[in-house]
Parts: sequence; C-alpha cells; structure tokens
Amino acid sequence: GFHCLLQSRGCEPFPMAQKNILVTVAVVAAAAANPGTCVATKCAGALARCLADSVCRPWMFCTPRCPKNDLACQIRCGDLYKPTDGSASKIDEFSECSISEHHCVPQQKLTCSIPRNAKGRLELNTLTGTWYVTRGWNPMFDCFDCQVHHFSLQQGAKPLLGDLKYAVKKDLTCTAPNCDYLPREVHQSFAQDPENPMHLINHNNSAKEMHYMDDWYVLASRPNVYALIYYCGCNDACCGYAGAVLYTRSPRFEDLSTQDVEEIKGAISGAEVHGFDFEGLCTPVASSCGSLQSRLPSVLV
Repeated sequence: GFHCLLQSRGCEPFPMAQKNILVTVAVVAAAAANPGTCVATKCAGALARCLADSVCRPWMFCTPRCPKNDLACQIRCGDLYKPTDGSASKIDEFSECSISEHHCVPQQKLTCSIPRNAKGRLELNTLTGTWYVTRGWNPMFDCFDCQVHHFSLQQGAKPLLGDLKYAVKKDLTCTAPNCDYLPREVHQSFAQDPENPMHLINHNNSAKEMHYMDDWYVLASRPNVYALIYYCGCNDACCGYAGAVLYTRSPRFEDLSTQDVEEIKGAISGAEVHGFDFEGLCTPVASSCGSLQSRLPSVLV
C-alpha cells in the first residue's frame, strides 16, 4: 500500500530524444505547469541528475503525460519505471526534494474508512511465514500477480517484518503465465496496537520514504489458513488510500473450505466500508508462480 505515489494503464514513456538537459527541464516544467516552477527553482539539481540517469529518465518522461490528478496513471508509471532496488536512487532523491521537502506537488487527499469489525485478539506469530495474495480489492495496489509475502518476527519497536514480493505486468492485457513481468520487492515493519491487537501500525518513516504510514486491520483469520487484511495508507503525495488483500497459505483460493469463504464474506460485510464487497475483489495469479520462475529474476524465486 505505501507506494501510492508515482507508480494507468497504457502510460508509455516519451521517446528518449537526445536534447540537452536545460531544454528537457523546460519541457518537463511546462508540462507540470505550476509544480514545474517549484521544481525548477527548488530541485533543479535533483531534476538534472534524474534526467541524466538511465533509470530515472523514463520514469520522469512518463509521469507528465498523466492527466492531472490521475493517480492510477502516476502509479502505473512507477510500477513500470521505478525499480524497488537501489537503482532507483535518483528517483527517490527527486521525489524527496520535490514532494517531501518542498511540496511542489500538493498532497492528494482521499478518505479511508476505518472498518468497524477489526477488533479482537491476535497473536503476531500466527502471521509469520509465507502467504500468497489470492484476492485483492484496490486494482492499483492489490492485484499484482505472484504476490508472495513472507513475515517474520524481529526485535524492536516494529516486531513484524514483511518481505513483500510481487510481479508487474509489462502489458496489462496479457494473461498469465504468458506475460512478461518486472520483479518488485518491498519491506515493511509493523507494531501492534496495544489497545487493539487486530490493528497493525507502520508509522514514523523517513522523508526518503515520503513519510508513509500504513495501518493494517485484520478483519478475519484462521491460523495457518488465511488472513483478511484491510489497510489505510498515507504519504506526502497521497493520503487516505485504502485497499485489502486476502492472504492464504495455499496459492490456490479454491483450497479454502466453504466455511472459510463464508467467514471471509461475512468479515467483508461486517467492515461496513462502502464499495468493499467480496464480488468486487480481483483474482491475482498465485498458483502458477512456480512456472513463472523461469521468466523472473531470482528476487521472486
């Protein structure tokens, strides 16, 4: 959920025209209108370094083509052109300067409803191990194929550590396993709300991470079988986005019992979140990830 920013469907990069950086800066600033003026005066150095970087440049040329306030397009640009490893350092530097430090792009404010039924007891160790995302709610964040998430316990203020791997389709119209994928991997750590163990908290993150905050709510679970997670997220670019994923130990949703499915449907209904319903969930591919391994770098293996 935290990669809300800078990540539509079909958004393609501009051709890599060989022009000097000053001309390109003027084009980008004009495309961005008022935010471009702020970027040019506050973050000219970071922008120049981005445009000179082979990873940052195609990302930079994708985002100005998105219609104003088209969050899906911005996110798709990041999905395609922002790797989740150290090669994206110039993108991170530019984003930190223009968004977190100087607020050249106004924060988009959304509303995330808090579910009414995320209350009860939860032992963190029941969430450890490997889970597959077999259902998702928000098409921008929750519906990637091959979402394989591994959780472990660590020492510190945020004891639940998540290693979240997923695959981005280069072409959204393809059907797995006949797709070309980009491997992605992020990490998150959570504390448990002492007043509500079903509420997992990931706050107090750095400017480099755009001060993102995630709140996860466990709506229902059966140990070693499934866990239904609803989340609210916020960062310097976008605050109030929502989503949900269904974790299952098996990569096949069909392996759940009829009782499990009814409990999941009941938990979704009991959340009383507008638009959140079982029939509207997406069905990311998880069961064929083994056959996809030959197509993916080792980060997803």
